[in-house]
Amino acid sequence: MALSDSAPSAFSYPAFRRYWTSRLFSTLATQMQSVAIGWQVYDLTHRPLDLGFVGLVQFLPGLGLALIAGYVVDRYDRCAILGLCTGLEAVCSVLLVALTLSGNRDVAPIFGLLLLFGTARAFVFPAGIALMPNLVPQPQYVNAAAWSSSAWQSATIAGPAVGGLLYALGPAVVYGVSGLLLLGSSALVVSIQVQRLAVHTKAADWATVVAGVHFIRRQPVVLGAISLDLFAVLLGRATALLPVYARDILFVGPAGLGVLRSAPAVGALFTVLIVARRPIRQHAGRIRLGTVGIFGAATVVFGLSERLWLC
Repeated sequence: MALSDSAPSAFSYPAFRRYWTSRLFSTLATQMQSVAIGWQVYDLTHRPLDLGFVGLVQFLPGLGLALIAGYVVDRYDRCAILGLCTGLEAVCSVLLVALTLSGNRDVAPIFGLLLLFGTARAFVFPAGIALMPNLVPQPQYVNAAAWSSSAWQSATIAGPAVGGLLYALGPAVVYGVSGLLLLGSSALVVSIQVQRLAVHTKAADWATVVAGVHFIRRQPVVLGAISLDLFAVLLGRATALLPVYARDILFVGPAGLGVLRSAPAVGALFTVLIVARRPIRQHAGRIRLGTVGIFGAATVVFGLSERLWLC
């Protein structure tokens, strides 16, 4: 059903307004914190490999808990899950402040906190996605999804830049501001009042947990698209090495690192605007393969470049 011109915006619903603000706060916090962590870890060790570990310890919980997280989100209160896990992320930020102020020079406890942060994140993403359809009536869902995406995209652009600028005051400042934003995000989610959905009372079994995997295996198009994304992200992302480029190659400092981290989101925003104006109606597979090839070529150019504007 199309949304008529006279239909209310998703923002006319208090639950969605709180959700949208919560997502804006949490995305800003995680983007700001990612810049500070990358710079601080490389500043402590000067080992590019450690930057890979920064991403790995946050990625592994999401990979290992993907099936369990989806099952938990389907069975239990999504607001409670989202609020609790976002609060756990805030605790990690506060502990990073404490570590930094204590003069810690060991990256092991930082990796431990990032592992805990990644564990919380494994539940935050599916809970947030599953919660949104319960916040607005079905006719307003498309409008709500567009606004939710705008919150994420805006924070992804602004967060790294703000984090890089705040790093001039010290990493503890970035972690502290991130912690406050995450606490605010958690409080907003917990305050959302939605009608409790009926949950499945059937006992958990392995077939229920892996049902999504079986669905993907039966859909070659979906499997191919997910596999392509997986390999592009795992093998083609240069984001983890940006602190090395900002510090030792481009000499632009934390603020420059924030700009580098924001640049992909800016490009993504332009692409969204183009696709919104000219939707892809045919040859989607060829376009997808072509854009992945362009992505790989741009990564090669980035690796060879020594100029900020070209990176």
